[in-house]
This record gives sequence, structure tokens and C-alpha cells, in this order.
Amino acid sequence: MTRVTIASQFGDDFDQKLRAARPDVEVIPLPRVLTWPLPAKADVLLAIPVSAQVRAQPQPEGWPFGLRWVQLISVGLNNYPPWLLRGPLVTTAHGTSSQTIADFALACVLQHALRLPDRRVGSPEGWRHVSAPALAGSTLGLFGFGGIGRALAAKALALGLRVRALRVSQAPLGMDGVEAARDLADLLATSDHLALVAPGTDATRHVINAASLAHARPGLHLINVSRGSLVDQADLVAALDSGRLAYASLDVTEPEPLPAGHPLYTHPRVYLSSHTCAISPQVRAAVLEKFLRSLAAWESGGTPDDPVDFGRGY
Repeated sequence: MTRVTIASQFGDDFDQKLRAARPDVEVIPLPRVLTWPLPAKADVLLAIPVSAQVRAQPQPEGWPFGLRWVQLISVGLNNYPPWLLRGPLVTTAHGTSSQTIADFALACVLQHALRLPDRRVGSPEGWRHVSAPALAGSTLGLFGFGGIGRALAAKALALGLRVRALRVSQAPLGMDGVEAARDLADLLATSDHLALVAPGTDATRHVINAASLAHARPGLHLINVSRGSLVDQADLVAALDSGRLAYASLDVTEPEPLPAGHPLYTHPRVYLSSHTCAISPQVRAAVLEKFLRSLAAWESGGTPDDPVDFGRGY
């Protein structure tokens, strides 16, 4: 069989480990911002997300060159140029970051519920007792119940939280202890913390908006670790200002980064981070393991793991 050539944006550390595991393949490192055309002999492209400015650029002449497969480093498709997803087979890193993202979301629950920022003191004058309710018995809602949702549910159940979930599929959730919500209004009305863990698609765009937030349980804490497109940010800020929503922990926004002066940067009821919830050495290792498994299957004439279903949008 002809030697496989892989053009990689995944970074030097990843490339070195890939070469060590598969010395029979050629790995060509690529810059974070691609220049065109790609090496003519490249069979596979390992692609990272790009900025909105890069996504708006036209399809390069000659695309997809000689590529037969594009492996994305992430699960969602939103941060890739539309033309990158057309042509060769495209696969995602589905499942590689579920535990890491679930850990982050749970940390957001703990930070807010236990009032950790309020309990920090910096002087004798600030020494005070701060009360916070016990975590057990409160309700975590999950909008979406894929790999991240299931991982987060297991962690929350272990801490004694009630867990309710809503997903597009009508199939049983299939996880002991997790209740199915009737609809989004029901989920919002019964949750103390609501984690958005669904993919960013046309169907989920701005699902959190003024109309849906009207059903929010008093004191609701919203957590978004999926995609910024799920939230109408103007309606979110209005709900925070009015007190309809008590707090928001946001690792994702639309766009990324937010423009200078955006109210989410300084809002007192917002914890904002820069889309970091899936970044960890464990995730990189899981992506490598997944890619090596998929590469072996592809070389044998099979299909790599998790090809994109463009009908579903992920």
C-alpha cells in the first residue's frame, strides 16, 4: 500500500507522538493559519478551528487537492469554513473531551452553589461567615444528553443532585437516576443549574432566549459549555440585569472572542472563560488514540470513527 501522508495542524507534541506510534506514515506539520495549496501528496488533513475572519474567506482554488479525509480536532462544526466540510470524508473528535468538559461544568456548579468567591477573604476586616445551601437535593438540568451530558450526569448523581435531561431523540435516556424533562420550559422551571451540552445546529440556535427564559426557575444558574450560538446574548444580558436569571457561567460565546466593551466581560453575575473547557493533556491523548484507531480502520477499507452526519449538523 502507498505510504499515507498526513498534514497536521495538531501541533508538534501531537505530531511526534503520532510518528512514534506510526513510523510508517509521513506527518507534515502545518501552521495554525493555513496557506494554500496543501502539499500535493497529503492524503489526510488534521484540522483545527479557525477565526470568523478566516471562515469568511473563499474556498481556495483546487480544494480539496488530493485529500481523502479530514479529521477535526473538535466535535462541533461551527468553527470551520463551510467549504472545509465539503469534498472528502470528514470525521470529528466526538467523545474525546466528554469527561474534561463535564469536570469543568461541575466546577461551575460548585463555584456558584457554594458561593466560593464570596467566601474568600483578604484581610481581618473581611473575616465573615457566609452561608450556602447544601449541594445535595438541588437540581441539575441538562439540555442535551450525549457524551458530555452523560458524563456530567454521573458526576452530579454521585454528589446527590437530582438530574433532569432533555434531548432531541425521544428514545429513553437509559441512565438510572436521570429523569426526562417534558420540554425546555419544564426543564427551565425545575432546574437550579442548567447546563447546555447540545451541539450548535440550526435547531438549537438561540434556544435560550427571552421567551424560554420566561420559564426559568427563580435563582437559575445557566452554564454553557457547548456553543455560543445556543444563547441569544442580548436576551441573556437582559435576564441577568432584571434578575430573571441569577448567574451565568459561560465558556463559549458568539463570536469568540467577544468584541471589546461587551457587557459579558464585566457583568457581576457572569463567570466568563475563553473556550478552554476541553483543553487538557488527557483530551489530546484521547484524540491521538481515536485517530490511530480510525486510521487503522481507514487503511483497511473501513470507515473512521464518527463521520459527520450533515443532516444532523454534527
